[in-house]
Amino acid sequence: MKKIILLTAVLALLHGASFAQNMKSVPEKDVKVNYVKDFQRQVKDATNVEWWQIDEQTFKVTYLDAEKSRQGMVFSNKGTETHYYIDKQYYPAAVRDTVSHLFKGYSISDVWVCKVRGKMTYQARIARKSGFLWWKKEKDAKIVNWEVDGKYIGE
Repeated sequence: MKKIILLTAVLALLHGASFAQNMKSVPEKDVKVNYVKDFQRQVKDATNVEWWQIDEQTFKVTYLDAEKSRQGMVFSNKGTETHYYIDKQYYPAAVRDTVSHLFKGYSISDVWVCKVRGKMTYQARIARKSGFLWWKKEKDAKIVNWEVDGKYIGE
């Protein structure tokens, strides 16, 4: 009986891991050299640096800045995005209201200010969660966008 419970738990863990985001964690040595150099040039005091590969040409880095605020950057052939993550207690009301009205059953995973070519928008990662107690897996994850004045742009 213990073996069956253990096997079930292991299979459930593996099953949950398969639903993770498409991004995969990668060591810095596997990131394009020009992306790493560009990051190091722009951010000199980063700690807790983690690199993620989104696809063949796109990499994301998350880190803590000098004030211990969570930040991120996305590097691709199209350019660079800068992400300034917002603490949960400061999520804009427009973001919370739009998700609760237009995306029933979804919850907000992260909200950040995205800066691309001088234009800033709010972006949020939302997903449905299923499971029980502490074991929740995300499904149907989406990135949704707002202008900084709170106007909803779309997915």
